Amino acid sequence: MRPRIAWAQPPMHIGFAVAVAGGVGLLFVEPSGILVARIAAEALALFFCLRGVPVVSFFAALAVTLVPFTGHASVGAGPVFLDIVHVLSAAIWAGGILALASLRPPEGWTSTEARTLVERWERVAVIAFVVTALTGLLRATEQLSEVGQLWTTSYGEVLALKVVGVAAMLAVSVAWRSGRPLPRADALFTILVIGLTALLAAFPAQLVGLN
Repeated sequence: MRPRIAWAQPPMHIGFAVAVAGGVGLLFVEPSGILVARIAAEALALFFCLRGVPVVSFFAALAVTLVPFTGHASVGAGPVFLDIVHVLSAAIWAGGILALASLRPPEGWTSTEARTLVERWERVAVIAFVVTALTGLLRATEQLSEVGQLWTTSYGEVLALKVVGVAAMLAVSVAWRSGRPLPRADALFTILVIGLTALLAAFPAQLVGLN
């Protein structure tokens, strides 16, 4: 078993608290039973995180799985399943980046222990990113019928901004590998991409129809 890195304890309760607050805010805009269930799962994840009970991952995964049912994927079983895979893989990738950005290695990110942590994370991140990119591409082709809609519809414009944000995240990842860690920049681009993703998920039909 790999040795535990004592200082690698990201403040996950903050993330869960933000998720709960965001869900409650969305509830006033677009109330639904599925959304209530998602908020409940996030609240339970927050509760068990604060209590130190090792069932946090289950409720966190459940909350993420319910996200597509409150967005544009709720039109059929195929799109829903695709979105579940997309959201889960994206949560692993983006969530891991935010978790890393919240840490403060005692000897800095260039230390041996910090680089070991990053190397462990990269093995998971690469797989999560590939799955996220492929499923995201498939979902985009379902919403856009032609390439020109990337700049002729609001949905396409937001999607293009998201792609730019993902490209920036990849550039930062390359910097990490070359020994130039940029955790704050990585977190900033990640938050931007998450925000754009939430916009695309919540209002896809409206955005596609706008010019």
